[in-house]
Amino acid sequence: MRSRSPLKLLALVIFFLFMFNAVSFAEDLENEVQRMRRETRAEKQSARAAEGSKGATFQEQYKTGVTFQDILKDPDNVDLNIRYAKELIARGDYQGASATVERVLLVSPNLADVRILYVAVLYKSSNWDGALKEIGILRGMTLTSKIKAETDYYEKNIKVKKKRTRVSLRESVGWGYDTNRNAAPHSKSQLVNDLMVANPASDRRRADTNFLNVSDVNVTHDLGFKEGHSVFGSFTYYLQEQTNLHSLDLGSFQYEVGGTYKGQYVNFTPSFVASNILLSSQSFLRTQGGNLFFDHDFTKDLNAFFNFRAERQDYMNISENNNATDRKGPEFDYAWGASYWFTPAMKWTSSLGYGDKYAKQDYNAFNRFSINNTHTWFLKKQQFLINTFNYYADDYESPEFSVSGRHRHDKTIRYRITYGAPLTTLLIGKILPKPFKDILFTGTYEYYHALSNITNYTYGNNKFQCLLSKRWEF
Repeated sequence: MRSRSPLKLLALVIFFLFMFNAVSFAEDLENEVQRMRRETRAEKQSARAAEGSKGATFQEQYKTGVTFQDILKDPDNVDLNIRYAKELIARGDYQGASATVERVLLVSPNLADVRILYVAVLYKSSNWDGALKEIGILRGMTLTSKIKAETDYYEKNIKVKKKRTRVSLRESVGWGYDTNRNAAPHSKSQLVNDLMVANPASDRRRADTNFLNVSDVNVTHDLGFKEGHSVFGSFTYYLQEQTNLHSLDLGSFQYEVGGTYKGQYVNFTPSFVASNILLSSQSFLRTQGGNLFFDHDFTKDLNAFFNFRAERQDYMNISENNNATDRKGPEFDYAWGASYWFTPAMKWTSSLGYGDKYAKQDYNAFNRFSINNTHTWFLKKQQFLINTFNYYADDYESPEFSVSGRHRHDKTIRYRITYGAPLTTLLIGKILPKPFKDILFTGTYEYYHALSNITNYTYGNNKFQCLLSKRWEF
């Protein structure tokens, strides 16, 4: 019997290592699914911020410091009135700016620089017909090259915005680096059946670089109602290809179709969503679900919202993990939040979230509480900064006995900062051909730290990412 005990011990160790690898890799795959979703949402958020920064930059460039009391002292001063109109634009008061510019044009109708300012105000107020009328007047005047370029810009964009059906395409490519791409735990040993087992060398922390591509197509159709009801559809292709860890290559196809109803008291946006997520070029997760989004503007600066999402998650076994189907089951997510514009260039968004994930095996089912905060700051020359802080607390339904007899409880902190600017703002933009000047550069740093009462799931990662994005609108 004694001669066989070493063989039993060896067999036990091999079994533990095999079970550890299967559990650890399954957790890595789930982390990659969540990472992919975060990456896609973050890239879209950066793109939306880039579009919004144009509006903020439009306002910020017009600050003059002139007050209404200054106008009362010298109401017939044309230059003072123009400066006051610009100050109103900087405050976001387009109605007041429009009335001020109109008074100036009644007195001096041949001032092309004032009329193009009027076009800009009408454009920001979505008064397309009024802006086109003023552009027609400008076309009959002698214009400087700068004013002519601005006139062409507004005319081109208004023609696109007046279309009931609008199509936009965004293409992003870039590079990323992770200090702990395989989500290896901090400890050098892990629990398997409540026994501590040393990590095999293959499961130690591994850094890696990756190539990133995000292709996004959006279609919006105005239904023709004065309230602005619309329908929309979108398709997003995401690819993150690793340099060395090809078992963690990510890919996804995501679809969404829905509509927006704009009511007097609340806006309602229901949509159908679906996705196919691939790991190592194999279908790993397919989802179908619905999303219900409600929001209301209390003031022009304060918006509150509620979001409910129900999703059927169909996990599939792949060559690297033949236990993925244990995660199969629906997930329900709720979010309550609000966003507030402190200034025309600074917005804060906060939300509380609750998630309920069901699974075939209860040790993969959990309840999640989350706190989410995003600060968006639009800088000059279409630059912007996005700071995001997320906190997640996950409580799992039952123990995973192949790991530990304890119920798993996780707490996760994620901080992300993104800087963005068009290449025209950066020095390189001055030497690039015209088609490349409107390309957007974004640089991102992310700190991710997961804490768990089970050491297997405690790990951290630092991520760096650079993207170049270009947008077309038809």
